[in-house]
Amino acid sequence: MTKTPVPSPLTARMGEAIREARTRAKLSAPEVAKRCADLGVPIPPTGINKIENGGRGSMKVEELLALAAVLDVPLASLVVPLGAEATVDLLPNLNLPCWEAVQLITGEDSRGDEPEGSPRGTLAVFREHEIDVQTATISTRAARDFRAQAGKSSVGSDRYDQLTRQAAEMERIAHEDCRRLLNTRQRMRDLGLHPAPLPEHLAFVAQEEEVPN
Repeated sequence: MTKTPVPSPLTARMGEAIREARTRAKLSAPEVAKRCADLGVPIPPTGINKIENGGRGSMKVEELLALAAVLDVPLASLVVPLGAEATVDLLPNLNLPCWEAVQLITGEDSRGDEPEGSPRGTLAVFREHEIDVQTATISTRAARDFRAQAGKSSVGSDRYDQLTRQAAEMERIAHEDCRRLLNTRQRMRDLGLHPAPLPEHLAFVAQEEEVPN
């Protein structure tokens, strides 16, 4: 007689989180199974049910990644009951506050100046790049909006003069933000890293890059 595998607390917790995420997404087990298969990770509907109901003793990393992608949830949220519990047994002999467990998974536990090329150092520079992208996005859009508003005002009016000054100042800020973004991208390439593609509205920054052949 085949015995049902006993899930570890981690696997059981992930099963519950997957079931909750699937319910929120209003997806059936067959739908989730098909989407996982489309990602190259076949999990039959019966497998989805076993995972959710504690009928699996363990899960493969690629299965967890596929389920997180299909259910459109952060991977960490399937592993850590953030907000629901104070601490979590991440491993049999590793109990952590939930936020520290999430930080361990995501690499958010920055410890100050990390050596360039180290795993945390690499994460830090990618975070810096993301912040630079967001900052440049905000300033370039604000500059464009101020300039557009000035164009709708009567030339020579107080409102036109005010908006023109604001547009010029925001354009200066946007130029500095874009230059900082460009420098960060070049620094990443100097470290042998591949910066993430820029969004279409910042494509002009990419045109200034010196990308090696």
